[in-house]
Amino acid sequence: MTPKRKRTFLLGLFAAFIIIIPVLILYSSGYRVSSKLKLVKTGGIYLANDELDAYVKINGKEKKRADFLERSMLVRNLRPATYNVRVEKNGYRVWEKNVTVQEHMVEVCYPLLIPEKLNPEMIPKTIKIESDKKGVKPKFENNDEFFEAIELFKLQDKPAKGFIPGWDSGDVKKLKLGADRKLRSKVFLSREGNKIFVKWIGSKEKRPFFIDSEKKKVAYAPDQKILSFGFFPGRDDSMLVLLADKTLYAVEIDTRFDMQNVYKIAQNCSRFADSDELLYYSAGGNLFKIDFNP
Repeated sequence: MTPKRKRTFLLGLFAAFIIIIPVLILYSSGYRVSSKLKLVKTGGIYLANDELDAYVKINGKEKKRADFLERSMLVRNLRPATYNVRVEKNGYRVWEKNVTVQEHMVEVCYPLLIPEKLNPEMIPKTIKIESDKKGVKPKFENNDEFFEAIELFKLQDKPAKGFIPGWDSGDVKKLKLGADRKLRSKVFLSREGNKIFVKWIGSKEKRPFFIDSEKKKVAYAPDQKILSFGFFPGRDDSMLVLLADKTLYAVEIDTRFDMQNVYKIAQNCSRFADSDELLYYSAGGNLFKIDFNP
């Protein structure tokens, strides 16, 4: 190689170095080129998830999978745009939203994953007790779980007391809780006409992402008449709604991005109540329970 060619080659390498290094720095800092050929700062989507082996797809491509160490999923370095986001798990119904990502922002979503087969278990009023002695007829005793569930139905439309640390009875009484007004973890649901409204009544700094307004806003407005409603077992970002055709639905409170996931839970339902992760409901004169985390 002649000295002139060698010098030209070295100058080319230097020029490439000068161009590539800033590009690498910008890329590692989260900058990308938009569809309009503008340099933009990327954002992300955070999926608050508790389900092991759930996975998220962005525009049809799998991006993250929940494992033992980290079940929530963060998808980074997304250009500002609207993405089709699906959270899936084998044996579960799909959760889906079209999420709009903005520059330098992480959108937080709360997937509600419902098993495809709920396998409701009937709770008998009495339990048959077999005798160890031959010739002795079995006895029937009251089933404690049945009567505990009946008590839950009675309490469903009554305000709970002392369930928010730092709140006195006067604070709770002002909310006038009951059949049309529910509260959990400072998420306040109220029914007005045939609409359910949601409002965050805690501090502004702690308002969860699934409530995107400081004022009350419509969380659900079905075509059918609402018979009753309450929070989904173990969650404050989702609710159960019983409609006039006696179908019970699970409804997420998050109405951002013009999509709201609604799942059918039970039919021929006359009333329901929840306890931790369990749902109790009456249907066809029988009492059933569903464990959403078997």
